[in-house]
Amino acid sequence: MPKPSVPATVPRNMAAFVRHFRSPRGIMAPRALSLAGCILLATPLLAGCKLVDQRTFNPQAGKPPQPYIPPPPPAPKAKPPFLQIEGGTPESEYGPVVDQAVKSALARKENVLFIVRLLVPLQSDPAAQTKAMTEATQTDLEPVAHSISAAGAQPIQIEMHALTDPSVQRPLIRVDVR
Repeated sequence: MPKPSVPATVPRNMAAFVRHFRSPRGIMAPRALSLAGCILLATPLLAGCKLVDQRTFNPQAGKPPQPYIPPPPPAPKAKPPFLQIEGGTPESEYGPVVDQAVKSALARKENVLFIVRLLVPLQSDPAAQTKAMTEATQTDLEPVAHSISAAGAQPIQIEMHALTDPSVQRPLIRVDVR
């Protein structure tokens, strides 16, 4: 009687086939199970590793480009005032200068606007600030405005302001033209 044919992929001796997957020491654990155990033990060690990709060599890779925005140019220097008079200056000192400047400005432009600003130093409390501004307006700002008017400017051509400025030590009058 002929032997039944066995497919070529199945080994003829099953004991040899099972022995192939046993540990050489005789423990009955298959090598695949041992390999899986080693992988499970090594996985925490590999979790701390960084994979090598394009960012390893270029940290900016994959990020959208950031355009360079230059800083704004510095502000232009403040234009010096047309006239500047320190508070407490007697009218006999600034009167001729104001008279000549006003006549010169009116000769260049007939409808010139004189902007007269009184800058008062910052005081400790609001009541003291009000008092300082009132006194400086009466003793410094009004006489300068009268001098401008006496030099030939119409009252509608004079614009007056009283401002607090912490950068000044004494009252200061600045006259600008427009």
